[in-house]
Amino acid sequence: MLHRQPYTGQLPAGFAALSAGPYAGRPYAPADEPPAAQLCELLAASHDIVFYTDHRTLRLAGLFPKAAGDVAYFGFWETLNDAALNQLAFDQLRAEARARGFGRVQGPLHFSTYFRYRLRLGAVPSWGQFDREPVNPPYYPQLLAAAGFGPALTFESRRLRAETVPAVYRQQAAALSQLDSLPFDFIQLNSKVWQAMEEEIFALIQQVFGQNPAYRAVSRAQFRLLYNAEYAAGLCPHSSVLFRHRASGRLAALSLCQPNYQPLALPPGAAPHFERDYPRLPAPRTLLAKTVGVHPDFRGQGVQALLAAYAMRSFLAHYEDVIFCLMRADNRSLRFTDGLPAEVAEYALFEREA
Repeated sequence: MLHRQPYTGQLPAGFAALSAGPYAGRPYAPADEPPAAQLCELLAASHDIVFYTDHRTLRLAGLFPKAAGDVAYFGFWETLNDAALNQLAFDQLRAEARARGFGRVQGPLHFSTYFRYRLRLGAVPSWGQFDREPVNPPYYPQLLAAAGFGPALTFESRRLRAETVPAVYRQQAAALSQLDSLPFDFIQLNSKVWQAMEEEIFALIQQVFGQNPAYRAVSRAQFRLLYNAEYAAGLCPHSSVLFRHRASGRLAALSLCQPNYQPLALPPGAAPHFERDYPRLPAPRTLLAKTVGVHPDFRGQGVQALLAAYAMRSFLAHYEDVIFCLMRADNRSLRFTDGLPAEVAEYALFEREA
């Protein structure tokens, strides 16, 4: 029996158990950061939250922005492979979305693209799971398709192995040669710099990604849940950088990269720390190019390629291969690896009419 439970400060019974059940015996599991209880408590002021659950095999949340609009969201979805029960849950969610005046339902998305969203499609890639990568049982996309949902936005991660790296250096030779004559200062990122520049970084990220589809602005408090000094301590200080335009003093671009710490199997909830954990990584060491972007006022000037060139300057001393993570399939950043042999993982954000 499926229950409808509006959020009033407590998660439904069985919520935590349903976080683990679908992943039993699988070599991957999602990292809910921040925890659902904390996120719902924080976002309940701006969203009506309604759970649909049988408390044993399925949970699903309808996330209805109080500011209205055309799109409602679903999130916190975990389930065993039961097509009929999921059809019922999504039918109830869509009916409620229609009654509230929404035209579309989109997800999985936990309130904002800052937090967990998207499904991974297809076979498990060779890397298994990198930090904050969307992961899910392979039947999840099938359940959504059976409920009438299709991909609204698609994304890719591309792994370039060590044998391909020399070709990248040949392709980017011009950008590498320009680094010392750029009109930018380079600011290496670590936790100390992050704390000192948090307001500027927050503003830059809003400006860089604010026009992306499905983007929803967050408050500084929400931003700090995931992007803070602890997060910055895990960044690779050799490749993570801010570009500051020398003449105007404005931040123009950022690149946030980190090693793939997955081989260390850090305890759940343990935040990686570059200085402590990088020396313990076995070969091949993989760089994750995670968040890379250019302020709209500085686009069209080749800055994206220069960010890559900056990372390449120190890459060979610290890594063997690289994964370009979670890039939108229509993003110009993907051109950087076009024509090169790569292992590709695909993801999607799903949608259908309410």
